[in-house]
Amino acid sequence: MKRTILLLLGLAFVVTSCSSPKANPLPSWNNTPEKEKIIDFVTNKVPQIPVADRIAVFDMDGTLACEAPLWFEMYSAVQGLCLQVKKDSSLLQNPMYRYAEKLRVNPKDTSVTNHWGPSIQPMIMNAFKGWDNEKYVKFSKAYLDTAMNRDYHIPLAQMFYPPMLELISYLKANQFDVYVVSGSLQGLMWSVCPKALGFERNHLIGTSQAMKPVFHPGKGTEFVLEPSIFKPSNNNNGKAINIYRHIGKAPVFAFGNTTGDWGMFRMASANPLPNISFMLNHDDAKREYKYSPWHGTPCPAWRDSMSVHGWNTVSMKKDFKVVFDAGK
Repeated sequence: MKRTILLLLGLAFVVTSCSSPKANPLPSWNNTPEKEKIIDFVTNKVPQIPVADRIAVFDMDGTLACEAPLWFEMYSAVQGLCLQVKKDSSLLQNPMYRYAEKLRVNPKDTSVTNHWGPSIQPMIMNAFKGWDNEKYVKFSKAYLDTAMNRDYHIPLAQMFYPPMLELISYLKANQFDVYVVSGSLQGLMWSVCPKALGFERNHLIGTSQAMKPVFHPGKGTEFVLEPSIFKPSNNNNGKAINIYRHIGKAPVFAFGNTTGDWGMFRMASANPLPNISFMLNHDDAKREYKYSPWHGTPCPAWRDSMSVHGWNTVSMKKDFKVVFDAGK
């Protein structure tokens, strides 16, 4: 009798175990075709890829974290320029310093953002010129940890998207080596990504600002920032070049949010191994910010280009169950 009861209990356990649903690897995503594409790729294609070749690359601004009304790099640059003005008000004769003062007061000031294109790079390059890069990293971290997004009342450094953080964790759980490849300066990435993502610096590939080493025997080396970059910048095909320089391999998984990420999409698509690429479309004006998937030169036919190459579009409005962490 006891044996019969134990057998029945065992059978009940097996049936229950087999019929219980699998854990949802992406709970902050809605159950949409795009989510299914990700899960199908990881479940059915990734086992065909050698572990050493499981490389995933993600853009940062607008892909992993909010980039509106300003992005991390520009928020920090505005503060750096305003610090200079505080010491020398004559700098306000230069338009970029006037822009910085306006953006400090209102990051959405359209009297700046509607026509500041040629000033963006000079603002970033000059905000911390002459600083040791590590001082820039620490300054940016401290500022972004405390400054708030005025629309959502979240510290800027915490404005990473939970669905994307889940996706990174999902890939890592399937033995992916994950890198963040951003057009923002590498020092800026060093300030915000290690805490938010748990990434070491060698997995953060940013645009490299030119710097000059200054050696202090027995006390270390300063890397003094200069107002230019080591080319190419991390944009368009420059992303592919810098991925190759840094990793030495092509990714099989790429995720961005603008046409400036197509260089790394092309690199992934050219990989003979199974591969997939996604672009996040900011189409949710209610929960975040709505804007077109390009910076600079308009590309109205972007959807056609995505379709021709077999790349996938993730809709923030349709595919994200959560946009920001409500607890923050």
